[in-house]
Amino acid sequence: MGQAAYDMTEVRRRRAPQAQPKVPLRVEKGGKRRLNPVRAAMQHALQLVGAALLVGFAVSLLWSEAQLVELNSQIQSAKAELVSEQSQYTYYNSALNSRTNITSVEETATRLGLMKIDQSQITYIRLDEGSVLVRKASAVRQWSDLLHDGAMTILASVRTAK
Repeated sequence: MGQAAYDMTEVRRRRAPQAQPKVPLRVEKGGKRRLNPVRAAMQHALQLVGAALLVGFAVSLLWSEAQLVELNSQIQSAKAELVSEQSQYTYYNSALNSRTNITSVEETATRLGLMKIDQSQITYIRLDEGSVLVRKASAVRQWSDLLHDGAMTILASVRTAK
């Protein structure tokens, strides 16, 4: 029980090679015409320009890829810094909230001997228009008021002169 590939009982015959019909060929002069020197120089110049453009495109592509890699690394470092700063903000915010919540403030006040305000401690007073307190202006405010008043006086005198 041999396989068909090794069965020697089947013999194949080769066909005899048949002769190809001969096609009559003839040789003619022609083919690619030779370029004159000006056209050849122009063709070489165009090939050089094309090669230069391809090289330029390749260099600009590599340059833009390098820029993208550099910017991507800057973005990643900025993201890492942002995460760090957000973590620090969360920590400070929770510390501030724990120190300023009302129960913590009340505990600190009672520890220091302070008490809540009583309504009998509040006194309201009413002032007439004549008894108004005026806060002393700063030196910068006084100078700006002086300049403003002087400018308004000049404008008023110019308007009346017309």
